[in-house]
Amino acid sequence: MRTGYVSWVAAWVALTSGCRAPAPPAPQDRSDPTQAERLCRALHDAPAADWGARLPPVLAIGGAAEQALLALVAQRPGAAGAQASVAALGRVGDVAAVESCRALVAERGPLAVEAALALGTLPTTSTDPELLACVRDPYTGATLRTACACSLARHGERDHAPRWVEAVVRAGTPAGRGDERALGVPTKTRWARERYFVQRLLLALGHDDLAQELDTDAPWPALEQLAPRVRRRLDAPAGGRSGR
Repeated sequence: MRTGYVSWVAAWVALTSGCRAPAPPAPQDRSDPTQAERLCRALHDAPAADWGARLPPVLAIGGAAEQALLALVAQRPGAAGAQASVAALGRVGDVAAVESCRALVAERGPLAVEAALALGTLPTTSTDPELLACVRDPYTGATLRTACACSLARHGERDHAPRWVEAVVRAGTPAGRGDERALGVPTKTRWARERYFVQRLLLALGHDDLAQELDTDAPWPALEQLAPRVRRRLDAPAGGRSGR
């Protein structure tokens, strides 16, 4: 697997491992800015193998970590743990983190995918301008477009996100060729990373049944049958279970 894919998985496995709502880390002193800076710097400088140990202390201090993380991402976006810092912002950030992540998505740089995913849990809306612009842009890479679509879907967007997610589920199959023309879905042999994003989306929305069916390397007929069911579920009102 590519290094970027391994790094992203390391960050999000650390954030989401175990179950949808993992037990909170041991509480830390939220009033000590020096401690927040120290913990955030340790995460930001950590190699991917250490993110699982460095993330919980940062998440434990909650919003007190936001400014330190924002400063580190702005000053040293190429640091070994920058992806993990952006992912952590999705859990502890607020309005300032939204603006930072929008800017990263707009730049289409190395941290754009993590920033797009973070916007799925930050306080933005289903009309977030950067997420929508990215999903609509046929010249943007499929991985980033998928991350943006998944975040929009988490906020309840139903005009663009469900259609793109459906296309990702059946990408590479004979039935998916029409999506290449209509949506600008590229031709490539592996869609494991993008389908992993979709799995996380489905779990976050409570659609565990569909998430379990979405084997990232399932045979073509299974993916072709599953894709419209995923779209119908995302099109349904909040809490709806249509399209089984």
